[in-house]
Amino acid sequence: MDVALMRRLDRVLGDAACSVLATAHRLRKPFASTRPIKKIVVMKFFGMGSIIVASRSLAALRDRYPDAELHFVTFKSNKAILDILGMTDHNHYVDPSTPQDFVKTTLAAAHDLRKARCDLVLDLEFFAKFPLVLGSLAGIPQKAGFYLTSESWRRELLDIAGFYNSYFHTSDIFLSLVYLVATGDYYYTGFNEFSAKYKYPRIDPSDLERAALRNKLAGVGIKPTDALYVINANTSPDLAPEARKWPKERYAALADELAATTPNARVLFIGAPNERTYVQSVVDLCKSGRAHNIAGDISLRELLVLFAESKLVVSNDSGPMHLACLVDAPIIGLFFADTPTLFAPLGSRVRSVAPSLYSIPLFTVYNGKDVAVGKPSNEVGNTAACTVSLDAVMREARELLSMRPSAPVLAEVRS
Repeated sequence: MDVALMRRLDRVLGDAACSVLATAHRLRKPFASTRPIKKIVVMKFFGMGSIIVASRSLAALRDRYPDAELHFVTFKSNKAILDILGMTDHNHYVDPSTPQDFVKTTLAAAHDLRKARCDLVLDLEFFAKFPLVLGSLAGIPQKAGFYLTSESWRRELLDIAGFYNSYFHTSDIFLSLVYLVATGDYYYTGFNEFSAKYKYPRIDPSDLERAALRNKLAGVGIKPTDALYVINANTSPDLAPEARKWPKERYAALADELAATTPNARVLFIGAPNERTYVQSVVDLCKSGRAHNIAGDISLRELLVLFAESKLVVSNDSGPMHLACLVDAPIIGLFFADTPTLFAPLGSRVRSVAPSLYSIPLFTVYNGKDVAVGKPSNEVGNTAACTVSLDAVMREARELLSMRPSAPVLAEVRS
């Protein structure tokens, strides 16, 4: 199923289901008794990047509930990133490929969670109804999530209703829900101190992984000593894709500028297999012969290793940008349709480039990410993106390239 259809079903069927479940929850509440939190479920379905951003929350749950069993529920497509993070005890996957697969795997996940007798679910989706429906089907007695809208059933269904603060990074917004569960402090008076304790996990690829990647790149003529620069010109096709991209010519010009920084520089354009044609259309515009299209050629783990080997990563606001944060790569995030206040890369050497705020065609959780600049999101073009110049990006690139790597600021070094 495509995302648009899933969102329509969630809106139409989810409203009805949650209204019924909220009524049942309200009737049971006077007779319910709390029990110790021994098994916690975290649900986040959309976005590999969002799961990475939620990793600080997983670390906080481990810290605050050290003896608890941690479950994660997400779409099947996110399995690889959960395997890389390795922060949970049990993962459950919903397959939205077809309506039949979606129903079958949803019921299977609900059955497994009910059998596990989980005590608490944290819903990290901001406006979707599906996680709360699944949590109810699984019989999880305590539900925590964000109360955003005037939908009265949501407040009824949530035992712990978190505050969505759009002035903070999404990583902190997720973390604030863990803080609220752990402290019951609805004024968040100690949140700054709490937040400072938790960082992204630091993943350090082994020498063997690095050598294997370099050997693979040798197949396209890249020497082991060549300096690597990475550009991600792609973004999700499901949410205003054109608004979130630069003109192709500017990605190509950026690659030419980066290739000119050193005689042995190579610029690698990354992407998924279904993005290869688009990526090639960008590479074809490059004047330098040192730009390469490797979209679809490497796995997610190999992509992480590539970021660790790179002198600079330039990425549209998307999952790969956040993946690069796990190895603390130098990153420039390009934000053409949403604000870096919410989604900037986190690391010791990062920069964000964006149009002026009021030029960004914001599609936020407050409008269900459906409408931007008064139009359906699939009709929004990249007018705002065009206001960001090549010089603006290269200024940030030169500054990052001149910096020495700092001492690691991220937590938990793993290979």
